[in-house]
Amino acid sequence: MRLFVAAELPDSMLDALAETSATLRAGVRGRYVGSDLFHVTLAFLGEVDGTRIASIEELLVDACAGHPPFETALGALGSFGKKSRATLWQGFAETAEFKALAHDVRDGLLSAGFEFDRKGFIPHVTLMRNANLTSGTLPMPSVATGTIETVTLFSSDLSGPRPVYEALASIHLG
Repeated sequence: MRLFVAAELPDSMLDALAETSATLRAGVRGRYVGSDLFHVTLAFLGEVDGTRIASIEELLVDACAGHPPFETALGALGSFGKKSRATLWQGFAETAEFKALAHDVRDGLLSAGFEFDRKGFIPHVTLMRNANLTSGTLPMPSVATGTIETVTLFSSDLSGPRPVYEALASIHLG
């Protein structure tokens, strides 16, 4: 199973991200991420034997126990990669709580012997892939505040015309 751990976003933020995505469609070409797939990836595990899901859930419960729900706000747009084929994302104004949560999740995964993508963690929501950002300035993104309350283990199926994510275990912060 292709797995990742993500913080889920409240409706207020999902709505604002969908507004930003709609505004971007007017002037930026690329492959848009559906608003039903918006999340903040804390750790991408890749292919994992399905028999290990229960142990991942246990370590997520432990990793999340010391983190109460936290308020955050959407921030600026950013990108990874070349301007002609970028991954376009929206970040967060405050990142300390996200970084601490991601650290504890990743530390728990490491301690249990799980492999994951160890790139530096930048809390963000991917809005578009293969974006062509060479044509100029991006619009101001919609902003919203909200409370992060849930961390979820997802499976990801990429075999169809668009990704399908399935929640396998959800853990409430606190």
